[in-house]
Amino acid sequence: MVEQFKLRRIWEDGLEMEVVLTLKAKWCEVTVDEYVTDTDIESLVSTLRAFNARNGRSPETWALDVPLVHVSLKFALANARGTVRVDVESEQMRGDGGDMKATFSFETTMGQLDDLCAQLKRFIRRETDHVASLYER
Repeated sequence: MVEQFKLRRIWEDGLEMEVVLTLKAKWCEVTVDEYVTDTDIESLVSTLRAFNARNGRSPETWALDVPLVHVSLKFALANARGTVRVDVESEQMRGDGGDMKATFSFETTMGQLDDLCAQLKRFIRRETDHVASLYER
């Protein structure tokens, strides 16, 4: 199985951590190496909880906006059987001619969102340095 969401902690100090976030669809993959805070990750957990609390009836969007990177994940029901569509927008503005912008989507399930939420909580508590979830359907 191929994970469509991977997060790995590289380094951290008291204020922030360097992470590598990889988002993957069938024909596209984006990897972002950036500094984030626990609050950024907790915001994603809150977004997933809100989506699940409404049983997916209303879309929820999480965004990471740091100085040179923008990533957003929009979670919406794709059908009545619990398939969730994740729309990804990623933009890296390095200013060195290597700027990148990508938009793509992949599908997962409500159960896999629960798994991602649980893994992210362990990541925040420093019980793990790696998250791999949202397996390809």
